[in-house]
Amino acid sequence: MTNAVTAGRLAGTPAAPPTPQQARSTWPRMAALGAALLVLGVLALTWSGVGPRLLLAALGLFAVVRGVALLRSARAGEVERSGAVLGAGAVWVGLVLAALGLVSATTAGWGLVAAVVLLLPVLAAAVTARRAAWAGAAVAVAVAVAALALGLLAGTDALLSAGRVVVGVVVAALGLANLAGAAGLARIARRPEPAPVAAGCGGCACGAGGCGALG
Repeated sequence: MTNAVTAGRLAGTPAAPPTPQQARSTWPRMAALGAALLVLGVLALTWSGVGPRLLLAALGLFAVVRGVALLRSARAGEVERSGAVLGAGAVWVGLVLAALGLVSATTAGWGLVAAVVLLLPVLAAAVTARRAAWAGAAVAVAVAVAALALGLLAGTDALLSAGRVVVGVVVAALGLANLAGAAGLARIARRPEPAPVAAGCGGCACGAGGCGALG
């Protein structure tokens, strides 16, 4: 989810730490998302029959939810047209992923393989730094070539298994990262709120004995 902290990082400016009030409203959602991702990743790794289908369908639903949120923000004028295009694309891709997850385990496996092959190019296109984009594109090409070679040499079963493992590990790692971030926000949420500054006080007289010293 995009918040003030992520927006500051995307803009290249230092982001202010969240306030205790912001942390109290954010960490439960982050913890729930992290737990869900961790469970989905573990299921995909340990339950080869149903786990990948659940993972792909859940990722599709998550993309639909994020896409709808972006479309609503675009309608309210909170994001630019590019955000609306991205939201519409996320909705369509999410619906396709969810449908693939409902068809069969084999179809879900191919969906996960496609996610592995296409994930890095998408990330590379989203990077603003040209050097990083070229590096991401090079890694993406290497992943695609490796996936093709694996499918030709070891067969489709090995390719589908590799896609399941890679996506499962990535999703589980994202879940752990969200849980760690939620733990940090929970610590901030336990801090007392800063004392409010008196109206009309600029702090200029505090070092000279307070406002009464001015009289």
